[in-house]
Order: sequence, then structure tokens, then C-alpha cells
Amino acid sequence: MGRNTWWIGIGALLLAGCGLGGSAQPEADTSGEVKGTITFQTIQLSPTFDDYLHGLIAAFEKAHPGTKVEWTDIPSDAAARKVSADSVTGKLPDVMDLDSATLAPLGRRELVVDMATAAKDVKDTYVPSAWNSFAYTGSAIAALPWYLNTPVLISNQSLLTKAGIQQQPSNYDELIEQSKQVAAKAKVAGFQPTEAGFPSSLLTIGVPLVNDDSTQAKVNTPEAQKFVAALAELYKAGGIPPDSVSAKERSEIETFSDAKSAYLEAGGSRLKIIKQNSPAVYGEVAVGKPLGDAAKRTWVVAHGLAVPKKSANAATALAFAKFVTSADNQLALGKQSSVFPSTLASLNDAFFTAGDDKDLTVAARKIAAASLHDGKTIVKSAAVDAEYAAALWSAVQPAILGKADPATALGEAETKLTKILKDRRQ
Repeated sequence: MGRNTWWIGIGALLLAGCGLGGSAQPEADTSGEVKGTITFQTIQLSPTFDDYLHGLIAAFEKAHPGTKVEWTDIPSDAAARKVSADSVTGKLPDVMDLDSATLAPLGRRELVVDMATAAKDVKDTYVPSAWNSFAYTGSAIAALPWYLNTPVLISNQSLLTKAGIQQQPSNYDELIEQSKQVAAKAKVAGFQPTEAGFPSSLLTIGVPLVNDDSTQAKVNTPEAQKFVAALAELYKAGGIPPDSVSAKERSEIETFSDAKSAYLEAGGSRLKIIKQNSPAVYGEVAVGKPLGDAAKRTWVVAHGLAVPKKSANAATALAFAKFVTSADNQLALGKQSSVFPSTLASLNDAFFTAGDDKDLTVAARKIAAASLHDGKTIVKSAAVDAEYAAALWSAVQPAILGKADPATALGEAETKLTKILKDRRQ
């Protein structure tokens, strides 16, 4: 989290291909007495949040005499390998901090406690899209939501002024039209689609990505065909960076920081990176509502706390997970980081609702928090992971470059992606 590590793509692929210690296990007994020792593992929170987490653990142990929490923190690039190895040996930590993609293999195999049953008393305290981020099988929920990220629309006002644009786009249709204008008059790209972001773009325009039980890909829709065709037209007009739709794409943040694109939809934490990379560009930046706001389809990504069914102390593990993800404790974390709490009560705090909009960080925080609190965010199916995104992007790249028909490319993508989904279930 300290380095904005939201998607651990390679790790997710490794997990998907590794043995994970069998299939669904009986539910753990979480109704016992809260006592004894548990292990708690986080991803890349140390040393930035050492004081916060040590304080959190001390408060829990004080509230529950006879308990002890042993905390370890691991690098993000080691998370998937360690989860896989620990699952095979039956030594998963009692409480695991994982993003939804890395948790997916454990969730699909029902190896973790179902929070929809064990923690149903706190379900309504969380942002619904955050809660649903951890739905992998049926009605089961594999983790309690912890911290979140969701985007704002970042724009370069100098480039927009050159293009004669006075109002930010509210959807992708407007973004593409304005990007043509930016290309024609400001001689730079409007925005840069990416491999990681493309599934979220499709979701925003109403493409489901997968069917209800995630057994089939659903990307070859009229909306998707129209969107890819529009991207191809935009690319031809210079509205997409010429070196971005390639085997090794350029970072969209780098493109924006170099004043080679006018728009960037990203988490507000990216403002700090832009300021560091290019103070001059940062001085021209404005922030606005994300492209999915009006349609209530703004993307959200989540980290959650999961408890393995094989935990020897599931009652204490569950109590600790509830404690960490409580509104007060999430608010405290949100106030000292760039992430957002997953609890509705936390998002009601003045820290997320008030402040001077002239401060870009404050403005971005208020916009993103409102999206979360007001039900304007939507989560991709957990099946739409890094492997899915890579296969989809590979299939649509030729169409964006004008070398393939959009419907044909999306049809091939749908076939390939459905096979990926099928192979995972075997």
C-alpha cells in the first residue's frame, strides 16, 4: 500500500497455476472464545505503517486479555508465492491481508472462512462494491474489506485550453470526442488506454466481462465493438499515443507527466507522482469526477482480511479481522495514507467530505470518497485478473491499430478468455 501496489499480476498468475492444498474444506468454528495466539500477515505496509499497526495490535490485545497477535509483513512481489507455498503446507497465517486478485485462487477453492456467514453482523457497515470484491463462489465472501482505491479524472488544463475545451468529459463518448479535438489542436494524445485499465473501461461502458457465474467471457458486445472501433479511429487521428499500443506499452502516468496526453483516470495518489515527475505539468492539473460516475460504474480495487478455514484459532482471527476493519480503525488509517476506508461510517467523516478544493489532494479525496459512499462504484468479477487483462489486450491491440475488425478481435478474445476461465475450474 505504501507504494500503491494494487495488482500483483505475476503473482496472481503463479497462484492460478499452483496446487493449493485441495478443494473446499469444512467451515471453521468462529464461535469460540477470543483468546490465544494468532498470526497476522500484511503486504508491504512496513515500515511506513509500523506505528499504526503496532498500536492496533496493542489495542486489540488490551481489549481481549489472553490474546497475542504476531505480525509479519512481506514484500508485494513475494505475496503470491508465499500464499501458494503456505497453502500447500497448511501454514497460512490466521489473518491475511490480500488484494482481491491474489486471494482469488483461495476464494475459488473455498479455502477461507465465508464472511457472509461468519461476519454477517457487520456486512452492512461496508461499501457494497467493496464487500462484493471478494465474492468468488456463489454467495460466499472470502474476506472482510479493508482498504480501497478508486479513481478521479486528472486533466492538463493547458492542453485543454489549446484545444478549446472548457468542460471535462463525463463519459467515454465525450472523452473520445474531446481527445480528437486535443489531437487536432494541441497536437498531443487525449488519453492512453492500457492493458491493466482496459477491462475497467469496458465495465464502465456497460460490458459485463463475464457471465453471472464467471464461466464464460462476455466481451463481444455491441458496446465493446463500438468502443474498440472508436479507439481505432482515435488512434488513427493521433488521439492515442503512438507508442502505447505495443508489445511493451509506455506507462500512462509517464505519458501524462510528459504533457503528451490531456487526461488520466487514476487514483488520487498518482497526483504525488505527477508532482514529483513534472512540477510544471502538476501546476496545470485539475481533478474531476471519474468517467463512470454518472452511470454508477466507477471502478474500485480492494484489499481485504481473510481467515483460512484451517486456522487453529479462527474465533480470535475473525475477531481481529473485524477489529482492524472497524470504522474507527479504518478512519485512522485513511487519515495517514492515500487509501480509502471500506466502511461507510468512515467515509462520512469530515476528512473525506470537507476541505479546500484548491488543494488537489483534498479535491481528489472528496470526489473519490463520494463515489464510494454514494454507490457509484462497481467491482469487476474476481475472474477478471491480470491473466484475463493480458489476454484481452493482446486480442484487441490489432483492432485498435486498425489491422483487424473489432467484432472479429473481440470474438477471438471471448473464445480465448472463456477457455482460460474453463481451465481454472478443472
